[in-house]
Amino acid sequence: MNSAHAFTLSNGEEVQCHVSQGGKNGFATEIWNSYQKSEDRHPELGRAVAIMRLDATGWPTIILDAQAYKRNAKGAPATWDFVYFHECAHAQDPDLDEIGANCAAYKAMARRGLMNFHRMKELEAVHYSMLMLPEEYGGSGLKFWHKTVECAQKGDD
Repeated sequence: MNSAHAFTLSNGEEVQCHVSQGGKNGFATEIWNSYQKSEDRHPELGRAVAIMRLDATGWPTIILDAQAYKRNAKGAPATWDFVYFHECAHAQDPDLDEIGANCAAYKAMARRGLMNFHRMKELEAVHYSMLMLPEEYGGSGLKFWHKTVECAQKGDD
């Protein structure tokens, strides 16, 4: 298993994504994809800034677009915290759907004191900017965010 790296949240806290899988405990591997030319971008990322995939041994790996992070992490701190917790939720439960991963990310941020009105509005705006999405995301950013908030307001898991 590859070693994991800590993700630095917008509040400066370093976190790792703890996973328990197949009797093993550890942290999801993180791959920060840096590239100079767009054709060198990790092919698994597609249009996403981060994804979770299982490696050849079945261990969760979070792949993050380092260039996108460098471009906009300072201007969108809640977004990157949310992206990290979303992908971590997939690592912790690879069968979790997209709305479930969003819900888990929202709750994780709230538990850590990283969710307030302004951060929620930042995340809402990002979601609303996603016009058309596949059905597993609710079909649109508006529905994706609405279903996320609805789930998060139901309380703890």
